[in-house]
Amino acid sequence: MGRPAKALSGLNRTVGSNPTLSATIRTLIAASVLSAILIAVPTATNAATCATSYAAKPGDSWWSIAQRHGLPLKRVLTLNNAKTNTTILIGDDVCIAKQAGNTNKKTPKDANRIKYSPAEVTQIIREEWPDELEERAIQIAIRESKLNPYAVGVPNNCCYGLFQIYYRWHKTWLPNLGIASAEQLLDPRLNAKAAYRMYQRNNGWGPWE
Repeated sequence: MGRPAKALSGLNRTVGSNPTLSATIRTLIAASVLSAILIAVPTATNAATCATSYAAKPGDSWWSIAQRHGLPLKRVLTLNNAKTNTTILIGDDVCIAKQAGNTNKKTPKDANRIKYSPAEVTQIIREEWPDELEERAIQIAIRESKLNPYAVGVPNNCCYGLFQIYYRWHKTWLPNLGIASAEQLLDPRLNAKAAYRMYQRNNGWGPWE
């Protein structure tokens, strides 16, 4: 606080030597300086509970940081005890996860769900897709969900499962495959089956390009 203190001291000497400035004006000037000091203070985060942080870069905003890491804006603000108008300085450590291993896909909390290994998921895809298409399908599933059958895209829970299928866009025909809810797309076999049907309906890989 050495430099701001000197600034206030200099202002007091200048004002004191000029009888035309009133006490009210001196107060307003001092308040403006203090306001600038407070704005420059980085957002405080709880380092003890923040497992993953991001160093702010030029041009960053709360919204852009949330988008970059696949998080809801409200979540990022909560993690950092911030508001949308809270200043972010270049180099600030912005908390993006309380638990290690957070990714841009969130997983529903369900302790009773079946655990699938990447090898099991890969085999399911091979069984549901034709031989000549299965390798490309596997690569798309790796890109979309990292072979996590319970991945749900963020924000807004838009897309579900291995192939990140947007349920609301396809819910008119998904019942033909026995899929009547978005949660059913978290079944890897149903998701792989629905993804192949999407491929057929679009005559190619369009939904993932």
